[in-house]
Order: sequence, then structure tokens, then C-alpha cells
Amino acid sequence: MGLLTASVASADLLTFSPLSEFRLRLCRLCFQNLCLVYTIGMPLALDLAIRFLRRRTGRLLRGTAMAAFAAVALAVMALVITLALMRGYTDAIAAALQRGNAHMVGFAGYRMSVGEANAIAAEIRTMDGVRRATPVTYLSGLIDDPAEPASPLPITIKAVHDPPLYTELEDWPDTQPMPVILGAKLAEQVNAQNGAITTVRLPPSSGTWIVPSLQLRVTGTFSLAFAEFDQQWILVPLDRVQKIMPDIGAAGIEIEVDDPMAIDEIREPMEAAFPKLLFTDWREMNRSLFAALRWQTISLFVVLSLVVAVASFQVSSALVVLAIDKRRAAGTIQALGGTPALVRRVLLLSGLLLGCVGLGLGIAIGCAASWILSAFRVVRFPEGLARVYMVDSIPFHPAWTDIFAVSVVGLVLVWAASLWPAWRASREDPVSALRTA
Repeated sequence: MGLLTASVASADLLTFSPLSEFRLRLCRLCFQNLCLVYTIGMPLALDLAIRFLRRRTGRLLRGTAMAAFAAVALAVMALVITLALMRGYTDAIAAALQRGNAHMVGFAGYRMSVGEANAIAAEIRTMDGVRRATPVTYLSGLIDDPAEPASPLPITIKAVHDPPLYTELEDWPDTQPMPVILGAKLAEQVNAQNGAITTVRLPPSSGTWIVPSLQLRVTGTFSLAFAEFDQQWILVPLDRVQKIMPDIGAAGIEIEVDDPMAIDEIREPMEAAFPKLLFTDWREMNRSLFAALRWQTISLFVVLSLVVAVASFQVSSALVVLAIDKRRAAGTIQALGGTPALVRRVLLLSGLLLGCVGLGLGIAIGCAASWILSAFRVVRFPEGLARVYMVDSIPFHPAWTDIFAVSVVGLVLVWAASLWPAWRASREDPVSALRTA
């Protein structure tokens, strides 16, 4: 059986000679029985496709097959790396936002005193899934820059009752003047070392031109790998600010939960328990940002899928050469009883095998390259670009959903590119193919 299949698959081992009608019918019967036997094991079409690809006799066929293989692999690799970059960029921004901002904030629609805010925060901390809840208010201001005294830097002041977890402080230190924790990039820019005293100027109150200022002692720095936080934010104790500025109350309660991705499970009972507070979470506060990233990822996926489509036509070219090179073998298959559909399936499977090997190699190289690029932090930004991209560096995170999408699109494109050469070869007259090959 293997010898018969090998003789059918390879036209080089078969010479055409006139057969009697009886012998031709006998060969057709044997071939049809052979097809039935192969349905139990490996399909005949798949076996013939493998033999067609393995027995490349011409340099042209070998060259076109290698070109198709390399083109598909390179295009898929580029698509995998690009999607991993966009996934890593989105994950980096989401992680930084979850670390720097509260997972959820309940804003007060009225002037809430710090004492009332402390009482509400204590009740929220007793709820399941809540890791931290503390009163908070936000102020804008200017910090003096020793290098340019006439040009202070704009900053955001976060006055919080309890220091956030990323500061590694259990409580605010009792220092004079008031303690402050600066973003790492901001501290570097204003040359603020631990223990140094810096001045922060606040906006003047209504009806006066006097600019209030705060003398602050640098207690530490924080780094969240997010440009806005590290370059523009400072943290101060809310109760100390409220003593200096009695008109300053609490803007709301910031809440950290155990699972930021399951915020809806905690938000619904919290809204029912505290109807006076307007709750929002980290996803709502950055909805436009993540929507833009999502559409950018989809756009890049579509554009690079067109590159994969162009590479898939290399497979079509390889199948055209394969059909010419295996013309006698295809004619022999039909002469022995094979249908044009079988020839079409053989060539279609040949194209799919060639494309799938390139697709698998491209995915493997893309994932390996993503891991290497992430390990060595290849995509890093200087300070100016970090403000634009909002993060200092971008990791590469290939997700299984992206890999699945790339695999499906690659298979569909290779299959579509293989249809026409397979259909054209199946319409070849077997007698003409055997005589002219």
C-alpha cells in the first residue's frame, strides 16, 4: 500500500504507457479501495500533500516554498510583537493607575468635614473586599524650583488622612514642618533630598491676592512608573493641612479593594449603603484613555493583518509552482480514479501545511522576542517622552486571546490564498497532463 501511494504521489517514479480498459478499471478499483483504507488512518489527501511538499525536485519550487514560509513567519511575528506591545502598554497604564489612584472614590456632593469623612471611611473598611479607605482631598499648587526660582513647577497636591501603601508608611511622621512625599521625578527635578524643606504655593482664596504657602519637609519619594504621578504629584497629611487651612474639608473617600478587576461586586452594595456619596472607579475615570488604546490596538491588528495577507499570497505563488511541478502526479491520481476534488484537497492541504508551519514559527519567535524585549526593557522613554506616553517603559505581554486571533486570521488568509491555485489545478485534463508533463 505504501509503495502504491508513493508511486502515485511521485511522478518521477511513474512512466506513462497505454493501458487496456481492463487494466485501467482494475487500477481504479485498487485506488478506490486504497482511499477507503486511508480513511481509517491518515487521510489520503493529507498524505499526498505531505509527499508533494517533501519531494521538491526543482530549485524554483524550493525557492518559492521557502519564500512563502519566511514571508508568513515574518509577518505573523511582527503582528504578535505589535499586539504584545499594545497589551503591555495597556497593562502598564492600568497597573500604574491602580497603584497611584484609589481603585474607587466616593465623592461628597457637599462640604464634608474631616471628622465626618473619618467616620464614613471606618464604616467602609468593615465591608468585605475593602483593603483601605481614607478621606482625601485634592489641591493644585506650585512648588519652588531651586534651579529657576522665578518659574515654579505646577503640581497636584493629594491630601490624604492615611498614607497610601506604596509610600511604605504606616502613619504620617510627626515632623516640623509638615511632612511631604514627592514623586521621584519631581524630587529629582527640584533637587529635594530627604529632610530638605521645600515650599508649596496654593491658589489665593476668593477676594484676596495673598498667595498662601506651605513649608514642607521631604519625608520620602514614591515611584509608580507613571509620568503624571512621578513628575507632578505630592502627598501630604490631610489633618495637618486642615489645621492650617480650616476651610479645607474632605473631597471624598478613596477606597482600595482586594481585586481591582472585580470592582463592580463591591461598588453596588457600597452605593446602596452610602447614597450621599457619588462613587466612581478607576475604569470610569480613565474610560476615554482605555477606549483610545483599544481602538488603536484594533487598527494596528487590521493593518498588520493586511501584511499577513500579502505574505499569504506567497503561498499562492508556491502552490502555482507546485501544481506545475506535480502536474504528472495530479494527472496520475485522476487517471487512477481520483476525483478533481481530491486533487483540489491535496493542493489546498499543501498550502495550509506550508502556511501553518510559517504561522507556528512566527508565533513562537514573536513570543520569544516579546519575552526578551520585556526582560531587557528595550522600550524606554526619556523624561520628555515619558510625559507623552505616561509611562517610563513598556513591557511586552503576549496574551492567549491575541495569539488565538492571530492564528485564526492567519489560517483563514492562507486558506483563501490557496483556493485559486488548488481549484485551477483540479480542472486540468488528466490525459493532457500525462502526455505533456
